[in-house]
Amino acid sequence: MASIVATTLLTSGSATLLASLIGIPLGAKCARRGGLSGLRMAVRTLYGLPPVVVGVLVYLALSNRGPLSELDLLFTVPAMILAQTLLVLPLVWGGTWSAFDAITEGHREALDLLALDARNRLRVEVGLVWRGVLNGVALGFGRAIAEVGSVLMVGGNIAGQTRVLTTSIVLETSRGDLGAAVAQGGLLLLLALAAMFLIEGLRMVRPRGAAGRSPQALPDAMARAHDGYVWPLISIKRKGVTVLDVEEVVVRGGEILVVMGASGAGKSTLLRAIAGLLADVEGVPVKRGRGGVGRVAQHPVMLTSHPAAEVELVDPARAGLLEGLGLDEVAERPAAVLSGGERQRVSLARALALTPSVLILDEFTSGLDLPTTLAVEAVVRRAADEGAVVVLATHDLAQARRLGDRRMLLAAGRLVDEGSETAALLLGEVQG
Repeated sequence: MASIVATTLLTSGSATLLASLIGIPLGAKCARRGGLSGLRMAVRTLYGLPPVVVGVLVYLALSNRGPLSELDLLFTVPAMILAQTLLVLPLVWGGTWSAFDAITEGHREALDLLALDARNRLRVEVGLVWRGVLNGVALGFGRAIAEVGSVLMVGGNIAGQTRVLTTSIVLETSRGDLGAAVAQGGLLLLLALAAMFLIEGLRMVRPRGAAGRSPQALPDAMARAHDGYVWPLISIKRKGVTVLDVEEVVVRGGEILVVMGASGAGKSTLLRAIAGLLADVEGVPVKRGRGGVGRVAQHPVMLTSHPAAEVELVDPARAGLLEGLGLDEVAERPAAVLSGGERQRVSLARALALTPSVLILDEFTSGLDLPTTLAVEAVVRRAADEGAVVVLATHDLAQARRLGDRRMLLAAGRLVDEGSETAALLLGEVQG
């Protein structure tokens, strides 16, 4: 019996692992692409793939006349693992695809600007939807450990070699020993239950980096110098409606451009366009990754489990940014309990960890008190003084006056002359 249990766990566990190594990256990639409804339907159809069909296909491939006959794998454990992997893969792929669909646009934009390599991006995405990914893996393991048809066909149910609990139950039933069959069925359920308890335990713990970091000094360089950009036209349409139509947007290195306007005027859309996040905007390409664009969104997101890991994700050597932004005491605090203002500063620290040449800030101090706001503004001013392009949107007229080297006023997605009556009304709204 010990051999049967060991073979059961070996085949089911190996198949689930292989399916996860293939299916999780596929699920993440499909979720990033969006759409793909035809492929999604095909994957879901394979949820009900009959085990005997898989068994026949693997048997034909490994038999004497099959293309893989030279491997001599028929009626071996590897053949069983192959069959189970093919059965499990659609469940893991589809289940994790649905999990990765839950990653918000804000998270995806933040990841796009970091320009992480494929392995690190997948690691972050798995961390964001860890519980959903494990659900997909659990579904796969549940099917693998309960499988009988295909493993019987390609494994042969050989005693001491390829016999697993499901095929042993079939054998005992055919012999008329129902007591042994029921006992083995109960053991199979206990193994499945133990595996589910283990997976459920993993779901309760989100992956995180190492704790106990020592304080570090603020980096010598906050940003990189940049010559600036010029867009002849930024025009954005959504469902046939023009939401932004601005001619000749100029951003210069070493200065702070403040974008103002009423809610819905198009400020956030303009900032996303300047950051290179909108595919329908033509103009000078904006670099991503280190030395590229750092951004604080209007609704900042966390990509990891705690503030220290946010900076570490980009550049561990710039951990001193947390202390410089007054976040040293919350560096190891779980992301879920951070206040809105703390999230804004963490997002700024992550942006500055890129040593950006372009810094995009959307209402980046809306959740802060005045002393903290002034301290954060000093950090932003330093980035501009070092030659970076800084573009920020704000409703705070006092902040616009403190920081702005130039101001741009928007109304209904269009540029407004600062001396116009409309501008006066807009500024009145901001003041109020």
